[in-house]
Amino acid sequence: MRARLIAFVAIVVFALLASVAVNPSAPGTGQNPAAELLYAPEGTGNHLWPYTSRTRSIEGRTLAINVVVRADPEELEAAFLDRSDQNWTTVESDDEFVAASSPWQPARGAARYTYVAPDRNATGTWVRAEHQLGTGTYLGRRVHIRVYPAPSGNWSAIQAHVEYWDWFRMRHTVTGIRPGARFIERDLRDEPFVERVAREYHGFPGGGSDGWVTTIEFAAPVALVGAVAVGHRREWLDGNWSPVDLALPIALAGVLLGVRSLGLAVESTVPAADPRIFAAGLYPVLAFGPPALVAWLAGDRPPERTALLAGGGLGTGVVLDLVGVGVREIPIRLTVHRFALCCALGLFALGIARGDRRTAAAGALAWLLALATPLAGYV
Repeated sequence: MRARLIAFVAIVVFALLASVAVNPSAPGTGQNPAAELLYAPEGTGNHLWPYTSRTRSIEGRTLAINVVVRADPEELEAAFLDRSDQNWTTVESDDEFVAASSPWQPARGAARYTYVAPDRNATGTWVRAEHQLGTGTYLGRRVHIRVYPAPSGNWSAIQAHVEYWDWFRMRHTVTGIRPGARFIERDLRDEPFVERVAREYHGFPGGGSDGWVTTIEFAAPVALVGAVAVGHRREWLDGNWSPVDLALPIALAGVLLGVRSLGLAVESTVPAADPRIFAAGLYPVLAFGPPALVAWLAGDRPPERTALLAGGGLGTGVVLDLVGVGVREIPIRLTVHRFALCCALGLFALGIARGDRRTAAAGALAWLLALATPLAGYV
């Protein structure tokens, strides 16, 4: 009996040691991938090692990169986290499927790295996953992604996989990477801010890869504001409205109408003075008042709703101002210019609401350019 027990314990110990040998987690030596192991994702201007590693070395290689997204990294993160009421789908891949019933949430997992080089013959950089997101249940089954923003250029590599909580291992066990990529494809394909979804063949097997990677391209930032308006999201119709949501468009429309009314009132009060003096004094209110109101009222509000309310409020003010002074026809170039102003302010509001400095800066720059073009005589 004792001999059997000893033999059984020996078998268990041997199996445990074998499992460690098959799946080593010891640090690597820091060896970079060879040039022939890199490939250039389309439109990125860089070369990527299409795998992830437990260490900053190819010796720690684990799962393969299976998604590349051409977009600003902060916009990519917001695209996942801010889409809280999308239509979740069942993603099928061979005999595997993932049924997600909850939105993307920040996730935890071990540190992983990938390697990006400016060209095939240059020394590259080991990039650590900056964001980890998951959807599903932690102690059940979920899609888990790690996002690796590129050191240069607006693109990110993603490693997406399906995993389940293994009570015997007391950690997650990966069941495949193909359904993870398929899930992201279907999740983002019909979004209005996604311009293109395709697949690209690089031919490197291993790490669960069949040599294909999903490529996703976002629309330009200014187009994002217009796309939100026609998207299938219904965030702006949901509850949780506050007085701030109504105050923002009313205040923006009020700035335009107030500047016009005050200018007319001063002109009639002091008819002998040159009206251009009053115009010069009131123009800063028109130029800086709307962004200041957005910066004051848009913080920590629902981003897409706030962008629509900001652009719509300004647009309403433009229409009411023209009606108030009796304008019935407006040239196409002016219509396009006013629309650009509304889009620029909407983009600025989107950045403020998200706390995204890059988007807010892009909106502010677009606003200033839109103000400068008519002053320079281009409109």
